[in-house]
Amino acid sequence: MSDTAEIARFEALAEEALSAIYDARDADVRAALEDARYNIERALDIARMRGLVAVIERLTRRRDRIQAMYDARFKKRSAKP
Repeated sequence: MSDTAEIARFEALAEEALSAIYDARDADVRAALEDARYNIERALDIARMRGLVAVIERLTRRRDRIQAMYDARFKKRSAKP
């Protein structure tokens, strides 16, 4: 499998896990977040090994958006005094 195809596969797996976070009725959302982050990190590993700077930047932004979405939706916000 080519690096591009492997990156796309890991990214698709991350998107699938992200869907489970959005559809949090039956899913363990923390596990879904971990799956999404794991798969994005694998794609990032490949991009780093190949020196694909634009792909690294895109996937890093995607990883950060996934975490931010989870944080905004599921992390308890501290009460303001």
